[in-house]
Amino acid sequence: IVLGAIIGGPLYNPSISFLLQAAVASAWAGMLLLVRYLSFKRWSIKNVVDGKSIQLMKEGRIVTENFGKARISVRDFIMLLHQRGYPALNELSNVWFEYNGQMTVVKKGERAMAIMVIENGQLDAENMEVVNITEEELLKEVDKSGYKLEDIFIGEWHDNKLWIYPLAQGEKQ
Repeated sequence: IVLGAIIGGPLYNPSISFLLQAAVASAWAGMLLLVRYLSFKRWSIKNVVDGKSIQLMKEGRIVTENFGKARISVRDFIMLLHQRGYPALNELSNVWFEYNGQMTVVKKGERAMAIMVIENGQLDAENMEVVNITEEELLKEVDKSGYKLEDIFIGEWHDNKLWIYPLAQGEKQ
């Protein structure tokens, strides 16, 4: 919409030259490409641009302070759970509100979800906290795997084990 306004508005204004219009549109497109590139390289920027999953239930307990962060009311939370076929909160172990508006739910007794603790060669401190692993412990697991941190595309923690998915051969972030 913004790019359309940048390009469309000046078309009807004869005092704005085509070169100025092209320069502004190019600058805007360049900014968008830069933000996309940086959000791919740095998860901290990605979290600002795209958002981050927010845990609303942890081990069967509601994390009340996260509802404001997720900008979701209790009514909306319950409605989304009911729509997904979960009739009662007491059946649930963990619930995350994803940045796309969906919810990820783990019922009591189900295997825990894998949590991404390494993304593009960077440690994710918040997710490490969720799985209760320190930076020192995680780096020790990386060393045991034979990989270097910068060579890891994704590192997931699941069933108390680090699962590593390296970058493609010769590819560096």
